[in-house]
Amino acid sequence: MAADWSKKEIKEYVSTMEEVNTHEKLGQFYDGFAPFYDKAVKSFGYVGPSLIANFLQKYVKSKDAWIFDVAAGTGLVGECLVDTGYTNIDAVDGSETSIEVARKKNIYKNLYVEWLGGDNKLNIKNDNYDALVCAGGFMLNQLKSDVFPEFIRVVKPGGYILINMRTKWFTVEPSYRDGKLEGDMAQVEEEGKWKLIERHTDIQESDQTSETFVYRVC
Repeated sequence: MAADWSKKEIKEYVSTMEEVNTHEKLGQFYDGFAPFYDKAVKSFGYVGPSLIANFLQKYVKSKDAWIFDVAAGTGLVGECLVDTGYTNIDAVDGSETSIEVARKKNIYKNLYVEWLGGDNKLNIKNDNYDALVCAGGFMLNQLKSDVFPEFIRVVKPGGYILINMRTKWFTVEPSYRDGKLEGDMAQVEEEGKWKLIERHTDIQESDQTSETFVYRVC
């Protein structure tokens, strides 16, 4: 493909995501997409990174706080966090090429190439971060609710977990449908592990409408 993808080419590439259902395939998908990712998603009006950065400012006032960017990709969220003044940010993503793109931006302290979910446990100590942010990680064939225990493990009690995802995925991703993902979120709250502080719907044109969840770790 050409260096500058057309919207048609982007849609054709993204349409193959239905077949991307293993970590190996996800890695290959995003390794191929990484060099063009930033420009491609911005052309569709993707605002998840800026939204989650704005919500973080509302709840985490210290700009010296340690923030963990999960499913960081090429670093779009990290750029927004730096723009709002945060200085201590780590990142994790399963795509090595995406992480290398992010590394060149010089916005992260530590970067990890690892997958989350299932029995995978990050090589990060308990209660390590003041907040965890995840924009775009919950979508078709990607993060599932089995990552919540690991999210909570690495965030300090009283710290925050912020998740931004497009609303469409609640009906497209099989493991989210019929209220399943929201039910799993509520179950974690019932178990006393986190508390929902805020849920916000951001209305956008086309299919870019998104939900932002803000949880405080118990």
